[in-house]
Amino acid sequence: MKTLTIQDLPVTEQLDRRAMSAVRGGSSFYFPGYVSKYDLTFNTQQLIDQKQSTESHNGVNVAFGEDITSNVKPKQEAHNTSNINIGSGFMVR
Repeated sequence: MKTLTIQDLPVTEQLDRRAMSAVRGGSSFYFPGYVSKYDLTFNTQQLIDQKQSTESHNGVNVAFGEDITSNVKPKQEAHNTSNINIGSGFMVR
């Protein structure tokens, strides 16, 4: 965790509620409901290339074929996931 240091303020100075609420900055990861905004924009390039050629030659060159069956169930799946690590324990998906 980073430390917020205000250098132009004397050590003995105390800030009231209004002055403390004017302090801005930091990351909204720790307190996501507050005003400070943390914008992350990433462009990840992904490519899935699949090819499939399925042939079923059933009953070829059979003169008197009977009860010839062919069951073909081809299937392809592909999934892309991009994980970008931006610090200790935080991950953008």
